[in-house]
Amino acid sequence: MIKILLAIFAGALNVLAFAPFNWWPMSMVSFAILFCLWIYSGPRMAASVGFCFGLSMFGVGVSWMYISLHTFGGMPPAIAGFSIFLGVAIISLYPALCGWIQSLFGAWGASVRLAIIMPTIWILFEWLRGWLFSGFPWLSTGYAFLDTPLSNYAPVGGVYLVGMIALLSTGTLIAVIRNISIGTGLLAAGLVALWLSGWQLNETAWTYADGDPVSVTIIQNNVPLQVKWDESENKRIISEYLEVSEKYRDSDLVVWPEAAVPDYLDNLSNEFWRDLESHPADFIFGVLHRESKDEVTRYYNSVVAVTDQIMIYRKQHLVPFGEYFPMQWLFGPLIRMLDIPMSEFSAWKSPQLPLLAADNEFAVSICFEDAFPAEFRDQVAKAGALINVSEDIWFGDSFAPHQRLQMARFRARESERPMIRSSNNGLSSLINWKGGLDQYAPQFKKHVVNGRVQPRAGVTPYITFGDSPIISLAGLMLVLSLLFGKRPLATRL
Repeated sequence: MIKILLAIFAGALNVLAFAPFNWWPMSMVSFAILFCLWIYSGPRMAASVGFCFGLSMFGVGVSWMYISLHTFGGMPPAIAGFSIFLGVAIISLYPALCGWIQSLFGAWGASVRLAIIMPTIWILFEWLRGWLFSGFPWLSTGYAFLDTPLSNYAPVGGVYLVGMIALLSTGTLIAVIRNISIGTGLLAAGLVALWLSGWQLNETAWTYADGDPVSVTIIQNNVPLQVKWDESENKRIISEYLEVSEKYRDSDLVVWPEAAVPDYLDNLSNEFWRDLESHPADFIFGVLHRESKDEVTRYYNSVVAVTDQIMIYRKQHLVPFGEYFPMQWLFGPLIRMLDIPMSEFSAWKSPQLPLLAADNEFAVSICFEDAFPAEFRDQVAKAGALINVSEDIWFGDSFAPHQRLQMARFRARESERPMIRSSNNGLSSLINWKGGLDQYAPQFKKHVVNGRVQPRAGVTPYITFGDSPIISLAGLMLVLSLLFGKRPLATRL
């Protein structure tokens, strides 16, 4: 029972390492507790410890899901609570499997398990969690180290490389404390060198400034969700965006957030288009798009770039149970009963080009798409900057908007591209190519972010190769430790 309580405590403690708290040492303390519990647990207890760690970490870290489902999604409290518990329990199976698998290698000795096996297995399962069954990459370990020297490895290997170095450091530190030996000493020296190299990598640039800076204006109008989809408010909402934008005629680019125009693209008036055409700036904004083919109409959450032409980006990675319901045969009755708004979108399947505006190309993502870095690498390689439009009002006053901003900053760091982040209700921001916040807007207020971004060219190793090298490295380290780390029975701890 003590182990279970400690696992619950450690899981909740890990949440403090992420935004909005950003106490990154808590991640190392949290995993130190977890790894120590695993060392002294058999397979069944190790799985239980991992499950309870995950249940606590995700239960606290993504508690904002209740706000999305109940407050704004209209789910009754009991159904929303049960849905969240079920979802958290499912993703907690990942750390449970980590605990069970690492426990099978007791013959390899505590030091090898702590310093190599546990960290690499955790990262491999973290990677699986990021894409399997649509993916849920929230609270990946590397994000907690965004403001440390390890973040300079982000352009090299992305969030999983940063997370693996952090976990290897944690496991090795425990191994050294438990048993000072030549082997643990060499591992510790190697990891110290990696941290010091992180400082040096801060001076390395894989990309370079390209062209003139772009003057950008982000309009954050803080439109309440209940008002946004009221048809009687449609014209007023659009007029307000146009009115505020008119004050920034010296900008090269004006950006509005996700679904800022609460209507279908084909339904917008000639007057609206004339107002945009009369403005000197180019525009990028969120809007709904529909296409009919073979008597079937599909709806897309989209972003439009308006210059002397119109380009459209359609969202590719939808939010399950938010923008679509999987297993319609099972959840169909629930959809009809709850009538959750905006829950019947289609995902765009084909590759898409960056959007052209202000004489530059922008790699676009909508809402939580920027949590999946591997999915828009092709766009990023061709673009000079990133744009993310979002509607974070779904999360209320919770951890989620801050966690999303942290992930957006990480995308900028690993791609070495500035990011323009436009949100309806707060934390709209201009993020520089190293992931730093140049400007950002407060939450739940109307605000305008006005500044300049410098487009960049060239590609980082991460954008070129993605997650494959670091996942292969983790797998190789695990295989080598299994081949050469096993000890004779007589010397087991």
